[in-house]
Amino acid sequence: MSDLRALVVDDEPLAREGLRAELAALGGVTVVAECGDALAAHDAIRRVRPDLLFVDVEMPEIDGFALLERLAPEETPPAVVFVTAYDAHALRAFEAHALDYVLKPLDRGRLRLAVERAAQRVREAEALRATLPHPEALLVRDRNRTTLVPLDDVEWIEAETYYVRLHGTTDGGRGRLLRERMHVLEARLDGRFFRTHRSAIVRLDRVRAVHSVSKYEHSVELASGARVPLSRERRARLEALLAERSAAR
Repeated sequence: MSDLRALVVDDEPLAREGLRAELAALGGVTVVAECGDALAAHDAIRRVRPDLLFVDVEMPEIDGFALLERLAPEETPPAVVFVTAYDAHALRAFEAHALDYVLKPLDRGRLRLAVERAAQRVREAEALRATLPHPEALLVRDRNRTTLVPLDDVEWIEAETYYVRLHGTTDGGRGRLLRERMHVLEARLDGRFFRTHRSAIVRLDRVRAVHSVSKYEHSVELASGARVPLSRERRARLEALLAERSAAR
């Protein structure tokens, strides 16, 4: 199993730094983002889709519990671990379906146990997803016409507010609008697709190259010639998936 992708949320920079150091010492976890408040964390969860969320309880304006309440079911990471200096919130944390509750100052053995539990939870979630049926086509309604668009005909998917645009392999880039939110559709798709950016999902077998426009700007070139945005946080995972597919051929 590859490293767990973790998001660290704490309003104290030293606390975030300490947790990052402990996780690095343990191994098996890659911190893909960190945030100092709940609003930034909500945006980061949508953007990087972590496996594991480490979150403080007491933060300014919006606390850790309120953050979880704001998350839609499909946004909630498989494993949530509260990390706090106060043990008074433990019962509420488990009522909020947190996987674990770790006290500060951090004990490495206790943190290791939380990470092991998280890895097990993520494996269980992946196994469950593997048993769920994935659509082979998407139903698109356009005025008085309803069309089934096979996923084999979709090259990439673009977010457009409350819709997504399905860009086909042969439609010249025009695409078809589907009334569905990006994160909802992403959860329904199978392993043929990968979310490269908050605004884009690509079909992996249509990827032809990965480009670096600058240190912070990357893109994916598809078979049609289309260039699709690629976030810096997702590039390593995309390249790993492409390498796996290449080795399997």
